[in-house]
Amino acid sequence: MIRNARRLAAAAAGALIAASLLVATPASAATCSGHGCDGTDPIDTGCSANARNATPYPKYIMQGSTTLAVVELRWSEACKTNWGRISNRVSPHNTVQVHVYRSSPYATTEWYGGTGTQYYGDQLYGHNMTVCAVGKVTTSSGTTYTSDPLCA
Repeated sequence: MIRNARRLAAAAAGALIAASLLVATPASAATCSGHGCDGTDPIDTGCSANARNATPYPKYIMQGSTTLAVVELRWSEACKTNWGRISNRVSPHNTVQVHVYRSSPYATTEWYGGTGTQYYGDQLYGHNMTVCAVGKVTTSSGTTYTSDPLCA
């Protein structure tokens, strides 16, 4: 009886340890590669894990001396992809959007954004290629400001 109780306790402890290892395991490997990553979500594919900015400086979208938004080009070393990220710096009434494009072979993503504080777009494969992010802000009065391309 005691022996069975010990076996049951050992089995339960083993199951708990195995379950805790599953929870502690890092995110799975990327689910896309190469041009198969084009137009996909960097978070959903696992490409955003350990991502960094691809350029030392962002682009600023300005209205006079006021920074309306900040545009960044992100890079995933694991997936060799880029995507854009835009941060709304002024007004929740302004709409911010970002997209990326690649010249060769040509590809572009849809514009992503809204009136919140930060948005990112879909990714493009960019290994040994130039990929550029562009952001834009449309003010509540309907005026649109677009960033210069931020390329790497």
